[in-house]
Amino acid sequence: MNLINIIPKTGQLDIIVQVSNYSFRESGIFGDVQIGQPYQMMKHVFNRYVVQDLLLIGVFVVIGLYHVMIYLLNRRDSELLWLAGFCLTVALRALLLNKFLVYSIVPEVSWTLLMHMQYSMKFIALLTYIQLIRTIYRHDVDDVVHKISVVVSLIALLYVAIVPPRMFTLSFNIQTVIMVVILGYYFLVVGYLLLVRKREGARLNLVSMLFIIVAIIHDFYLYTNKIQSVQMVPYAILMTLLVQAIIISYRYTRFQQRNVQLAHDLQDVNRNLEAKVTERTDALNESNAQLVALTQQRSRLMANIAHDMGSPLTGVKLSLHILTEDSLNPHEKQDVFSVLMTRIDYVKNLVDDLFRLAKLESRQLEFAWEHVVVAELNAELSAYFGQLVYAQGRSLISEHLVPHTFHADAIVCIDRQQLYRVLQNLIDNAMKYSADPQAPIILRSVVRQSITDVTHYEWYVAVVDHGIGIAQEHLPLIFERFYTRSNGLVGGSGLGLAICKEIVERHGGVIGAQSTIGEGSTFFFTVPIAE
Repeated sequence: MNLINIIPKTGQLDIIVQVSNYSFRESGIFGDVQIGQPYQMMKHVFNRYVVQDLLLIGVFVVIGLYHVMIYLLNRRDSELLWLAGFCLTVALRALLLNKFLVYSIVPEVSWTLLMHMQYSMKFIALLTYIQLIRTIYRHDVDDVVHKISVVVSLIALLYVAIVPPRMFTLSFNIQTVIMVVILGYYFLVVGYLLLVRKREGARLNLVSMLFIIVAIIHDFYLYTNKIQSVQMVPYAILMTLLVQAIIISYRYTRFQQRNVQLAHDLQDVNRNLEAKVTERTDALNESNAQLVALTQQRSRLMANIAHDMGSPLTGVKLSLHILTEDSLNPHEKQDVFSVLMTRIDYVKNLVDDLFRLAKLESRQLEFAWEHVVVAELNAELSAYFGQLVYAQGRSLISEHLVPHTFHADAIVCIDRQQLYRVLQNLIDNAMKYSADPQAPIILRSVVRQSITDVTHYEWYVAVVDHGIGIAQEHLPLIFERFYTRSNGLVGGSGLGLAICKEIVERHGGVIGAQSTIGEGSTFFFTVPIAE
């Protein structure tokens, strides 16, 4: 469309039109020639040809510049740059197609240059669009086909940019076929793959692609004067651009949501990590404290062993030295020999206790487990330890309580020998630390509900004496190795109660003591009733 301002010099105006198509295939007049007043013609041209194109050009420019700004902020997602390039290229081509706008902006522009730019923009738009599709759907576009499409488009671009318009305008049909074939692959083949593989925005893409193919074919017939209509390609391109912008925006929205979720997850991980670091630090501190305690305990153990074995060995050495004296009579030698044997027995018992305790703590001592009825076991214990205590000039009172008939049939799983060793040690201590030799030792037992778990039952056994008692501050220490009462009345290795504790714990029970100074002590242990 051209607007020519003619100022007649006479009352009669003759218009002579000369047409030549040596330079351009579309030379000539294909529409109606309209004549009118300048203002009316300007208004008609502006409303029909300028406003519509300006709106389209403005939309394309805004979309393109928007994505350029987004890319400059990110500089990482190349699809934004290709989309912006496609928008700006289409906007420039739409401007070049409107001769009125072009000559209004650049009145002296060369017609040949204008033709070169129009046709070049067509293939530049094609290149940017297929690059956009390749970037968005990298895994769905065949690399070989894409490279061929790029090479063919570049060759076509060079062709229309170099050869004169009278040549490249004659190949308009071939150029259209090239574009339709290339776009057909990206629209139909790639669009089908997107649908099959359920890519995001696949259906919207396919609709826009089909629409743009129809628009290209429609405008081909329009430009070859086969039909009279309006251009559809700009609207199809606008629809395609909007679809691609929606897909990219949707991706960015998903990425943003994913980033927000990752940020929350990272905060949770950091919080959990801090908690774990604190927990591990506490565990390390606890382990370190335990290690320090074990080191100190080992040092005390070695010191106690050295002390407890050093004194008897010194006595043994002294006794041996005395035995070498010729001045001793047979009776004195017999006394020294008795002292020597006592000290040797003490050392042997100490070594045996240490060995037994070490095997118990390392779980190397095998237990001979058996199930025994509590009532029968009570009778055995009363008979055995009653005779043992009586043989030492003391008395033992047995108190076996049976609150319910069920308790009389209760069964415990024990190692009989080890359990006897526990009671032997407790009764020996009771007799050893009794202030009154005539005071009886009490052996008490009962089946009761567990203190720690009321759904289970346990066999409770206690040894009661009326001896000197134990101070409250010493009660937590009496089951440690080498603990001995510091009153100096009675000696001992201090390993017996530690061995008792290990044996009872191997039975799944607990051991403890209650005492009052001057009134006596109660040592007790529990064994779970077998289910």
